Amino acid sequence: MRRKTKAPVIVATIAFVMLVPMVIFEARSPVLIVTDQAFLPLYGQTRIRRETLIASFVLFRRVETVFVADDAGYDTVQFAVAGVSTSPFCVLFPLRFAQAARLYRENNPQIRVVLLEGRNDEESGLSSTGSSASDYFIYKTDTESDFFRAGLAAAALDMDKNGKIAVFLESGTGTQARDAFLQALNSLEKPLETHFFTSFSAFNDLPDLSCVVLAGAGAEYLGNENGVPVIFMTWIDPFLVPADVVIVVNDSPWAQAVEAVRMVTAGVGQGQIKSKFHVLKENIDKKVLLKL
Repeated sequence: MRRKTKAPVIVATIAFVMLVPMVIFEARSPVLIVTDQAFLPLYGQTRIRRETLIASFVLFRRVETVFVADDAGYDTVQFAVAGVSTSPFCVLFPLRFAQAARLYRENNPQIRVVLLEGRNDEESGLSSTGSSASDYFIYKTDTESDFFRAGLAAAALDMDKNGKIAVFLESGTGTQARDAFLQALNSLEKPLETHFFTSFSAFNDLPDLSCVVLAGAGAEYLGNENGVPVIFMTWIDPFLVPADVVIVVNDSPWAQAVEAVRMVTAGVGQGQIKSKFHVLKENIDKKVLLKL
């Protein structure tokens, strides 16, 4: 008889223990990520759902995306954000939404506003908004770290062929990024020969090319599809890239959300966030995959 009376109590206790975290999770204010509809086809809606789900699990609070029309005005963005949550923990705005972020901050001074600058080497544009950096949490992609890791990956992809590496980057990319890439290669016994280009028109076919890095320029190279492995620094959905692309370096707001929220929680006003390196296993040799 005692065993029968204990069973309902045990079941109720287990149900309560399972229910409490769910209630707390739902009660916590969410993190919102603002983006425009045009970004969906390139990034992938399924990918966004998956990454927001993972970020929600890691942060133990809901992470939701606020989609706005491509031509939405600053006021419309405010309504879109409020339509998802009127009291979010923080709102992540990509740099292209700097003006909308300023207006949101003015209307909601109690809510944390984050600007994600990406790999942009120019100023954040806050001066044109009439706001100071102290009004925001400003996080930028850790470009030097990305290039250093890209250099290590390029060396692994070379697989001791002692070939040449072509790196396409924007003209505004700082010398620190180039130096970081070369530093990674210089850690080898025999550094690989590297050529930097700021446009595809300046590129001449290099013999013994073992790896290509696309970092903001040279996308035209993807039309070659000559079997040379490519490291692509892009937000684009890996399912949309050619078979030559073996690594996608993603610094999108969804890839940076977890680290950004952790830095906001710690009170870090400005900082850098490393990108996510996504190795496309189906496009790469197993031996190289193990080396990576």
